[in-house]
Amino acid sequence: MFTAFVDESMRRRPDDDNIYAMAAITLHATGHHDARLTLESLRLGKNPRLHWRDEPIARQLVIADAISKLPLAAVVAVHIYDTTCRTERARRRCLERLLLELEGAGVTEVVVESRSPSQDHLDLLFVMALRKSRVISKAIMVHWRPSHQEPLLWAADAVVSATTWWIDGHGAGFERLQERVRVVCVD
Repeated sequence: MFTAFVDESMRRRPDDDNIYAMAAITLHATGHHDARLTLESLRLGKNPRLHWRDEPIARQLVIADAISKLPLAAVVAVHIYDTTCRTERARRRCLERLLLELEGAGVTEVVVESRSPSQDHLDLLFVMALRKSRVISKAIMVHWRPSHQEPLLWAADAVVSATTWWIDGHGAGFERLQERVRVVCVD
């Protein structure tokens, strides 16, 4: 059984269009334990989680190298949008595309990083609407979990962040991950 772990990244660019991206890393259930141990070993000090933007570039490269060795695949949905599009709309477009990609790949469970109960509820309502309109089936289960409770979300954070940095011309982290990442553009 394959499970996907999803996180998002947003880059506001005052002189250009904004970027919203969501990444899903997929991993067979038999690999969860070892992957969690690897990710937990990358935390420094008492940090409750590993977070790309909090790390210096040298550490980002170490993290990217470690993730590139894990038995996972990743898909990143990227939406480049102007100021007339609301951020929540960009999120929905990316989430819809990711869920379609994941269902097509046979993923049965999706764990999304929790933002807050009210924002998670907005996502849930959107997922229910996708099911009702038969965009996705009821077979794919979607849950929300705080990142400090699920180290596999840290890998999704690293992949999505490295991707958005790459789009902005800072590709060192993405270059280490690109063999495992497929980027899809959301229109």
